[in-house]
Amino acid sequence: MIIFLRVTLVIGCIISSGKICLGSQGDKGLVIGLWNSAAFLTYTEIPEDTTSSFKNRSYYLPSPSAQITSLASDPKKAVVFAFIGDSIYMYNNFSIWQNRSESISLLYKGISWTYGKIAFDYVSNNIYWCDPLLQWIAMKPAYNLNNTIYKVILQNDLNYPEGLTLDPVNRLMFFSDNGPNPRIEKAFLDGQDREVILSVGLLKVIALSVDVSNKKLYWIDNGKQTLECSNYDGSSRRVIRLVNGSPYRDIIYFQNILHVVSSTQKRLHGYDVASGSWLYSRKFTNQTPYAITVYYAETVGTYNDPCSTIACGHMCVNAKLGPRCLCAEGFQLAANGKNCTDKSQFYEKGFIVYNVSTIAMHEVSSINGQEGKQFLMKMSSFIIGGLAVDANADKIYFIDSKSDSIKELNMITGQVGTLIHVSSGSADLILDWMSSLLGWIEAQTRIMSFSVNSATTDTIYTNLQHVNLLRIDSHNGVLFWISGTSGSQSLFRGTWTRETPQIIVPAGSLNNPVSLQYDITSNRIYWLDESHVKSAMTNGSDIKSHIVAVGALMAFAYKGFYGWIKGDHIHFTRQTSTKAEDVVSTVKSTLSVAVFDASLQQDIRGTCQILNGGCEEICIPVANGRRCECDIGLQLQDDFTCDSNVLMMGFIVVADYFHERILQISLQTGSLFKLPITGHRPTGIVFDRSTKTLFYSELKSKTIMSTSLHGKGTTLFYRIGLAFASELAIDYSTGNLYYTGVASETFRNSGNYIGSVHRNASLHKTLLSTPQKPRGICLYPSKGFLFWSERGNVSAIRRAYMDGTSSTYILTKDITSPNGLAIDFTSNILYWVDGRTNRVEFSNLDGGNRQVLTTVTEAYLYNIGIHGQHLYYSDWRRPGITKIDKTTGSIVPFMSQHPELSRLDGMDIYADETVDVSPICSANNGRCSTFCFPTPSGRTCGCQDNVRLQSDQLTCQGVILCPSSLENAVLSSDCLRRSGDSCSFSCAKGYAPSTTDELLCTTEGVWNNDTTKLCSKITPKQNNEANAESKTSLYVGGAVGGLLVVIIVVITIIFIRKRRNSGRETEGGYEQPLPNVFSLLNGGGSKPEDDYCEIGY
Repeated sequence: MIIFLRVTLVIGCIISSGKICLGSQGDKGLVIGLWNSAAFLTYTEIPEDTTSSFKNRSYYLPSPSAQITSLASDPKKAVVFAFIGDSIYMYNNFSIWQNRSESISLLYKGISWTYGKIAFDYVSNNIYWCDPLLQWIAMKPAYNLNNTIYKVILQNDLNYPEGLTLDPVNRLMFFSDNGPNPRIEKAFLDGQDREVILSVGLLKVIALSVDVSNKKLYWIDNGKQTLECSNYDGSSRRVIRLVNGSPYRDIIYFQNILHVVSSTQKRLHGYDVASGSWLYSRKFTNQTPYAITVYYAETVGTYNDPCSTIACGHMCVNAKLGPRCLCAEGFQLAANGKNCTDKSQFYEKGFIVYNVSTIAMHEVSSINGQEGKQFLMKMSSFIIGGLAVDANADKIYFIDSKSDSIKELNMITGQVGTLIHVSSGSADLILDWMSSLLGWIEAQTRIMSFSVNSATTDTIYTNLQHVNLLRIDSHNGVLFWISGTSGSQSLFRGTWTRETPQIIVPAGSLNNPVSLQYDITSNRIYWLDESHVKSAMTNGSDIKSHIVAVGALMAFAYKGFYGWIKGDHIHFTRQTSTKAEDVVSTVKSTLSVAVFDASLQQDIRGTCQILNGGCEEICIPVANGRRCECDIGLQLQDDFTCDSNVLMMGFIVVADYFHERILQISLQTGSLFKLPITGHRPTGIVFDRSTKTLFYSELKSKTIMSTSLHGKGTTLFYRIGLAFASELAIDYSTGNLYYTGVASETFRNSGNYIGSVHRNASLHKTLLSTPQKPRGICLYPSKGFLFWSERGNVSAIRRAYMDGTSSTYILTKDITSPNGLAIDFTSNILYWVDGRTNRVEFSNLDGGNRQVLTTVTEAYLYNIGIHGQHLYYSDWRRPGITKIDKTTGSIVPFMSQHPELSRLDGMDIYADETVDVSPICSANNGRCSTFCFPTPSGRTCGCQDNVRLQSDQLTCQGVILCPSSLENAVLSSDCLRRSGDSCSFSCAKGYAPSTTDELLCTTEGVWNNDTTKLCSKITPKQNNEANAESKTSLYVGGAVGGLLVVIIVVITIIFIRKRRNSGRETEGGYEQPLPNVFSLLNGGGSKPEDDYCEIGY
């Protein structure tokens, strides 16, 4: 019967072409939100694997440029909710079979134009959304189209809320905050009992989904490109899939399958939640998928709405203790707990703009282009000369220039009272809401204060010069103002306690500022200077220019926005934009504007909002303040800093690419330690065991950095330029670094190559170029070989001499994505991993005797290292290092998986001091002036790029040499005369050395001693004394020599006699020969030097 009804429905839809097709609760499918052109695409069944039909329908939105960023559905009412631009729309009478709706309703307008998510409470029929730029989470009744009926339920301690999902059955909401300390939190549906459940190892969680039956939470971390899950309390966290290069935008869970969409790859994927196995994939040719939801009535089930039992005036939420009535922004709950009364004529949040006779308030959603939300209060009995607001007490303070007094306006009752009389011409009123102090400027020379609590007045500063634009940082009691005449104005900083005013932005950095604001969200000072909105830190440092506001009279910052007033209009724009995006009308002849938001006038001392709560690493907001935590591999100290025990030997060092960490893993225990080093997208890494120096390459900066394990002395070793170093290796013969250079996407034509950097001089040599992308690299200096892997049209493992010559392909077949390489120097075996075949393989050094050691399922093997009997490899889809036996390939227990990690790129192992070197290059740099490159036959000398080797094949052009000729002296034959060389010398006949010191060739190319005074002529007297001394030495030497001869003869006679006696006692009567301790064969008339090994150059 159900099949018959469904067929009837489809036929009816087809027949009634052009007419509305009503939805059905029997509909079951996926709804995809597409960009370019904007459309809903529905799959008429929910895919399970590659055998699914993937039949689909499309419904194109009226505006092709619309951007659908999030979806939710209510199949019971045949409705799909879509977040498009700055609004939530409701598509009624929805059907996945024809995917058509002729009834479209605007549910809410005024959300920041970002990528925050929406979610639907299918029990109590409420819609929720995240507003990342306004830094809150709000809700409203899903079927109430009144745009003013909405409620902000979470805003404190939020920086950038983005991901959102609901479990209406258990009355829970889960959301992500992608601020300075990314985290996932949970709360009840009314925002109460908020709790951080995950805070370590997150980067940018943009979408979440729940398995209500099993109480599992799933999410996309777009920053580390993972699909992850945990229990509702954050326990049992694991990485389901690491999808490098395929960041996903949205996720939905349905019956043990995660359905995800990728906007970069234009794909829909399905993954098994238990194993992470890929189940299916669909490619979108022209359009871009951005949002996804399941449309199936049975997923939401049938639940009794507890809110149906009470009649709430505005909205009802199913809270922790049951149904609860809430009121919209600006309203308060009546005594009966159901009805709502208007709290004030003013809005709950907004912008108060004023001129001399009018106060206007624009509701906060006007920042997103909401026209019409404006309240005007005529103040014709006063002349407003300055204004300040207390959003918590609902009060406006203003200077009345007509009566020369400061007035207090009660925003609830509308009553105005006088606080104090002031001098004529007073201006620039401020409120320190922490201390309840009002401040203002008198006669452009004095700063005054008035205590609202004690009604006392005080003079703070006097004798100032042309002071104006007074502002306050209430948390620190710090005052800011502009002082000076036009063209020579400076920004000053002072305090209520009268500390000596300091210039923080001098006149040279200011032209003619016309507005000033302290922004508590960014803790910066903003000003408008010749149409440029600028800002600085509160000490005047880090001056930035943000946006051009031509013709503006004043400017201000509010959360993620900039605003400025030009004429009778307020212009708004996101801080990431470069031009005005929304404009609303306001009063004419505006004097200034004040932000009215109670959340910005909270005492946040001791919270994460100020200086990260005093925490060195992670600050977690809690009910009464904050809690400090540490990143993985660190331990919290008593002073809230984080530290770890740096290993000095017996470790693996790895680069955590997305988290930009450098980590150590103990070879003995598998324990993880974080080093105090931050790399900007670190890729390659190598530890020089000789000098205990750590080198790592950065993709962001395209540099190679050097540092110690403790992070001290971090310096730039070499700036690469248009390419980045993918992997690194050290030639321990010389200390020189080798790397695989990969051209960036922007500069593809610059080419890929293998390069080397001189360790001491930081000179660069391009050894060879390749059309493919090189990745892994390893060296065998004692044999003179360089090995590397490369990917592209012809993926391969290649070998060359270490000078880049004689390159050859040693492996090309059945290789798709070769990555890391490692050499077993004890057996001359080359190991490698392939990221596509997921195999660990090995061969001889020439590619022969190739064998598969092991195959890893559902992996992307990236790097490999060797120590003793074991291999260690990294897998981009598993957060950790795996240890296997190098003979059997079997896994050896080593370290637990750490879901807090992202993909691990570079890897090096330091277990002992054993290194492989070229004996020639390791001795005096092979006599080469610059590069000594080991080769199988010996070595070749090389020069940096664009420099030629001289005819001696040892010295590079431009190398500084000291003079070869000395006066009355000759340099030793092994002296190369290069900067830094020490050389001995001998004097000519008839001359004697004047010094025993060797000569040092300086960097200027001169010897460190006067070469005209190295040898002095022997005088006749010195010659006679030398002859006499020679004769004496001869007589003494002869006597000693004669005595030695007699002793040797006597010993020889005794030895021969004893030997003859012992010979008679040997078996058979024959003497046994003495063992060969040393022998030098020199038969056939050859000269002795013919038997020495020849060293090739």
